[in-house]
Amino acid sequence: MLIAVLLCISFFAKAQNISLVGHLSYNVSCAGVWHYVDTVGNEYALVGARDRVSIVNVTNPASPVEVFSVPALTGETSLWRELKTFGKYAYAVSEGGGGLIVIDLSNLPNSINSKHWYGDGAIGGQLTTGHAIAATDGYAYIFGSNIGSGGAIIADLSDPWNPHYVGQYNQQYIHDGYIRNDTLWAGEIYLGQFSVINVTNKTNPVLITTVQTPGQFCHNTWLSDNGQYLYTTDEQTNAPLGCFDVSNINNIQLKNVYYNDSLPNEEVHNVRVKNDFLINPSYGSHLTIVDAARPQNLVEIANATATWNGSSGYLCWDASPYLPSGNIIATDISGGLFIYTPVYVRACYLEGTVSDSLSGTLLNNVSIEILTTTKSTSTNLNGIYKTGTPTAGTYDIRFSRPGYITKTYSGVVLTNGLLTTINVKTTL
Repeated sequence: MLIAVLLCISFFAKAQNISLVGHLSYNVSCAGVWHYVDTVGNEYALVGARDRVSIVNVTNPASPVEVFSVPALTGETSLWRELKTFGKYAYAVSEGGGGLIVIDLSNLPNSINSKHWYGDGAIGGQLTTGHAIAATDGYAYIFGSNIGSGGAIIADLSDPWNPHYVGQYNQQYIHDGYIRNDTLWAGEIYLGQFSVINVTNKTNPVLITTVQTPGQFCHNTWLSDNGQYLYTTDEQTNAPLGCFDVSNINNIQLKNVYYNDSLPNEEVHNVRVKNDFLINPSYGSHLTIVDAARPQNLVEIANATATWNGSSGYLCWDASPYLPSGNIIATDISGGLFIYTPVYVRACYLEGTVSDSLSGTLLNNVSIEILTTTKSTSTNLNGIYKTGTPTAGTYDIRFSRPGYITKTYSGVVLTNGLLTTINVKTTL
């Protein structure tokens, strides 16, 4: 299968769709971030910092304030600290130790309470480290732990203050995972694949299938809103985000890939999905937003660079776009917490085919340029192209291939949310 890869640089057209509205510096590195809203409507960023879990009130995004923290235990500081919420509780893990940190948020904005859980039952006292965590449908899934192969430790959260171990998936190490409808989509980074695992029976998860990812170093996964597509990231330089059609679990197919427009060599670190938009914290301290309403034509509509003291950083580690305000909270490994206000706009889609006007043969490697932008792509082996731009307007579109007459279509009107189709016939 050959997929048309879109490589382009078009920051000036996309900056208008995202604004930095707040920033909180840390004197230590930051990793995971998640969101929480208290009973009176205050919004919080929960930040996995090197030396603590930091709870930041971002209700006024221009003036974020750390209101509480859960300090790391002695000797437990770590670059890796990630967390998720379930109900009125947060759960955090670290590769530095400390087991599972359980944080009761129910008394915010006044107070919090926390403790460390090291496992019970068959793993009583054994859990010390974890790389990532998911919490959904009444269960916590701890990935990359010190137990067994580092697969998935599953704990029942019926009593959210007292997790109860119920089972584990122990076939392979899992770096991170996404769960929906009792299916775990596991990023098995060292095997370069994602696995699909049936976790209906939490005491005995069952492997369904495995699929290799484009960069063969699968870091995280996230499902589309309708569950038809799975988006994957590979933590490898020059590796793209992958878009897989998973509607037929017995015939999963890679349908598209996406590279950051402005920094195509800097891979996406984590992907989140909201209303068919992809929110992508990435290397190069980049945060991008991609319109995925047409999954086979992923178009970047916004990007931002986490900057401080006039210089860009290393890694925008994580982001959460799920606060009621619509603001996106993002952590940069060297720069702290950033709060952005996005404008979600559907792209202007441009698609079609290019063929030889005499023979009718569909032509590959035809260059398609949206002039006055740096948007460009090329046709695939089937003569098909898919591209777009975030900004509506009237454009000239140029089609060129060595040995063929270059054709330019002038005055093409591109409109947000609408597909414009141009099927081109050209001659030698």
